[in-house]
Amino acid sequence: MSASNSGQASTVTQLMSALSISGRNSIESRQINNSALEFLLPELVSTLVDSALRTKRASERLELGLDPEEADSKADQDKAAADDDSTLASGWLELPDDEELMEQVCVKLEVVGFRVGKRLAERFAPLNRRLTDTLDIVKFVCKDIWLLLFNRQVDNLKTNHRGVYVLQDNKFKWFLRMSGNNGGAAAARRAQPYIWLPCGIIRGILDSFGVNTVVIAETLGLPQCTFQIKVVSNEQQKS
Repeated sequence: MSASNSGQASTVTQLMSALSISGRNSIESRQINNSALEFLLPELVSTLVDSALRTKRASERLELGLDPEEADSKADQDKAAADDDSTLASGWLELPDDEELMEQVCVKLEVVGFRVGKRLAERFAPLNRRLTDTLDIVKFVCKDIWLLLFNRQVDNLKTNHRGVYVLQDNKFKWFLRMSGNNGGAAAARRAQPYIWLPCGIIRGILDSFGVNTVVIAETLGLPQCTFQIKVVSNEQQKS
């Protein structure tokens, strides 16, 4: 990762972490509007996609023996303009048709969410009781954390009592302003990057309580979103 891209990632993480700073001891002196995350998420996705595209273009120029810092050819300038002009009227970001690039973006989003989740757990874990049971920790996510972030609790929580938990939010707040006029499949594809941040938040919170998990999410139709939490044992981690 170049110095500029590393700086961008660091700045993004600092911005996200700042949203979880208002804790018990400073709730009156430092407050952040509940919509901050909602508005920041599209900008976060856009920034990381742009960073990944710029890194890819620089790598392509290096392979051609060109200066990666200079896009002086008309072809490079046209390509950059096409990449930058990628936001649809619906508010969605037109995602690059590059699975490897988008996987890198989603990993970065999940890592940012993980760090935010760790801070949220540190500052908002209940003081009057110790959470040791995994189901109680998941309920803490479904109730306390969801209320904190989205002003509502999850609509449904299911578990097979063997380490798998399914959280269903039928009106996921970060999807309410996103248009799905292009059909379920198209909307679900465009929603993919946006669900990795909350996946990371959930994983970070559980990790703070010593529970190692894999968290994935899917949407079958906006604004619905389903999160699946799978507890990973130490033996599974080693394998």
